[in-house]
Amino acid sequence: MLLLNAVRPFLKPHMTVLDLGTGVGLVGISVAGALTRGEVYMVDADIRAIRLAQENVLLNRIENAHVLLGDITLDLPARLRFDLVLSNPPTHSGKQVLANFVDEAHDVLRPGGWLYLVINRLLSVRDLMAATFGQVEQIERHRGFIVFRAQKPRKAATSDL
Repeated sequence: MLLLNAVRPFLKPHMTVLDLGTGVGLVGISVAGALTRGEVYMVDADIRAIRLAQENVLLNRIENAHVLLGDITLDLPARLRFDLVLSNPPTHSGKQVLANFVDEAHDVLRPGGWLYLVINRLLSVRDLMAATFGQVEQIERHRGFIVFRAQKPRKAATSDL
């Protein structure tokens, strides 16, 4: 619950949130409960995890969560953008999959949106995140796990010349 504890103070009731690699949906369901006017999309590539997440959404009577089977962000509606992406990525899948999680999270974030990622301290994703987002900060650390966050830059104002 390190990821949930790290993000909870930053939640706003109207946010649109993506729980990427949701598993059985614990983080997504908890976040959905805090969003009175927002929505949570919970995505995982594992059909068993998705079935359990759907069951957990129903059991907890969560009405603002959408559970989707998908390959990272590829199966999300095309124009959907998020204020916040949360992920505990499948670290056993290798560095390229981690890089894909970071890159695709960036792609679906609104300008000014945040990626929060929890990872085993032995796996360095800070450089991957920095290459995509620029600045990255470590905001939590506990028993070998680290939560990093990075913000997608807001679009710069353009001037008429």
